[in-house]
Amino acid sequence: MTVKYDIHKRSPKINYPMAASVLAALACFGVSSVQAATDAEIVLCTIDDTSGAFAAMATPKTWGYQLAVEEINAAGGIKVDGKIKTVKHVQYDGQSDVGRYSQLTQQCVFEDEADVIMAAYTGAEREAARSEAVRNETIFWHNNQGEGGIADHYSFFSGPTPEQQVLPALKWMIEEFGPKMTFIGADYNFCRAIGDWARTAAGLYGGDLVMEEYFPFDVTQWQKTIGDIQSIGPDFQVHCLVGGDQVQFYPQAEAAGLKTPAWSNVTIADGYEHKIFPAPQLSNMHVPPGYIEDVPGSNSEAFVAKIRKRHPNAPYVNEHAGFGYTAVKAMAKAWAKAGTTETESVIKALESGISVEEAPGGSWEMVGDQHHAAMPTYLFRVNDDHSLSLITNLGVNAPSFLKDIGVDVRKLKSGDGYSYLPRDNPAWKKFFK
Repeated sequence: MTVKYDIHKRSPKINYPMAASVLAALACFGVSSVQAATDAEIVLCTIDDTSGAFAAMATPKTWGYQLAVEEINAAGGIKVDGKIKTVKHVQYDGQSDVGRYSQLTQQCVFEDEADVIMAAYTGAEREAARSEAVRNETIFWHNNQGEGGIADHYSFFSGPTPEQQVLPALKWMIEEFGPKMTFIGADYNFCRAIGDWARTAAGLYGGDLVMEEYFPFDVTQWQKTIGDIQSIGPDFQVHCLVGGDQVQFYPQAEAAGLKTPAWSNVTIADGYEHKIFPAPQLSNMHVPPGYIEDVPGSNSEAFVAKIRKRHPNAPYVNEHAGFGYTAVKAMAKAWAKAGTTETESVIKALESGISVEEAPGGSWEMVGDQHHAAMPTYLFRVNDDHSLSLITNLGVNAPSFLKDIGVDVRKLKSGDGYSYLPRDNPAWKKFFK
């Protein structure tokens, strides 16, 4: 169904009828008032989980934000509205609590007067924040890999889509190992979407998806599922397991002797499990990140060196660090190109095809009619000792999924938004009968 947002015009005086109640609610959340931005500042407001269950995955994103802001300001800032302005970074901790995200987004809009909001690790957090940002006509960025089907006037995405990860990587897996595949995933929106994309890949490339099952978070006993996979005898497995499910599944799979090659787009890139889990639990796992510190090239090497200089105890520089950094650099270029922070002008600048040559993963460019970016993705294999081997560069792929189903995000108006899945593509409906 189409999501219709109740739009409220922003005012520089913040004279909203709801402002007092919003700020009162924020006080209950333990959010303190911050000093308002000056006329010489552009406001970037970020909300990420720097504590709680998702802190290990999301905290590196804040490192990317901070580095980008530092570099932009050190280079002299950005010329907008006839003035040279610096970027003011206002940062909040979502505490891995989805309930905080709408409140903190309101804080960004009403009190901080954010010019852009970047937020969230999980899809649920993203939608809580994004709905508030969009309702208040504020540019919003999600800097993770995502479902790839969100079409919205105010929303932009710096990470890879399943079209860029799942399709080329599973094509390689089918060609390398054979067509017979099983899928297990966590029972929430993102993994359900990945299941749809895995089914699409099977349909497009001659695969045979013989098992597709979803599980609640924090399953402790996986013996039956492992036994089912062993009985089926697939050529390879597809996983979308997160959190405690990974902690339980992989040691139990190793103990049971399940050695079938596996593929996942959530393992390694987010939580660097190859650094945490005992070897060889993840041996023969294949992963398709848009960025991790093992990606080769001068951009990656320079980025990792800068991050480690500032965070010498960082266990791993994951994809979120790279995508957060890239998103801020893209916004800086959009503000400079627009010559203003006025929302509609900046959106048009982003839609013109802003590129970030210094993106850690390599070539990166916003695709205007998609609000997602063209970028390279890579295919790595986890070795027995949990080192990573680069198998191949999957190439620089421009997302076209929305275009293929007739959606040009540039033509969407305020208040229109929708999230599409592969089954919404008429050419692919046959894969879902």
